[in-house]
Amino acid sequence: MITALLLDVDDTLIDTRAAMVAAGAAAVAELWPEAGVEVHHAAGLRFHADPRGFFGRFTKGELGFAQMRQGRVADLLEFLSLAATDDVNRRFEDAYAPAFSANVRVFDDVRPLVEAASTAGIQLGLLTNSSSDYTRQKLEITGLWGVFAVVATRDTLGYGKPDARAFHHACRLLGAAPPETAYVGDHIEIDAIAAKAAGLYAVWLQRDPCDTEGAARARELGIPVVTSLTQVPDLLAARWRFGG
Repeated sequence: MITALLLDVDDTLIDTRAAMVAAGAAAVAELWPEAGVEVHHAAGLRFHADPRGFFGRFTKGELGFAQMRQGRVADLLEFLSLAATDDVNRRFEDAYAPAFSANVRVFDDVRPLVEAASTAGIQLGLLTNSSSDYTRQKLEITGLWGVFAVVATRDTLGYGKPDARAFHHACRLLGAAPPETAYVGDHIEIDAIAAKAAGLYAVWLQRDPCDTEGAARARELGIPVVTSLTQVPDLLAARWRFGG
């Protein structure tokens, strides 16, 4: 029986990728206007992609948030051959933050799921690898702040997903055992596979229809796949404790 539902935030509830790409491009355009539109866009894509894994190190507790962001900015300078400037990290953040806020959007399928879960008496919580400040900002902008009983961020324990302890901590905050908790997220490894390994009822949200590799891995491991959050209530209906 499922008594609680945990959700990922970035690219599950909120289109964080689009906001980060737009904000990264805007920040580089502000600091290096002479680089040109193509470089600005490439910078946004690379800042989000984080090919050197700074965010992963932040997730594991190896880097603080500021160190992680500074590493990503330094990577942009090196990869795109941008000229170093005075106080580059502060200036980048000053340009990035308002652009990010202006581009944050919630997916259309979020509210229907929240309403269905609330009607079924299901406790709702969030588990994200982002920082508490940024998470609150995103939730406030999209009108989702205060909707969820629990918001567990990477700051909560000093590490995040895919560590099983992060999932178990969020379950304890919700007052539900892992087998009684469904978890839905868009990342096949960090969300779906890690949640299943931690003993939760994992559901993979396939936001990208071209991610056939992820779909194949989910099927191989017996993880249900949905292409929209609106499909989650029907998937879990037989397992939900109604009227709780």
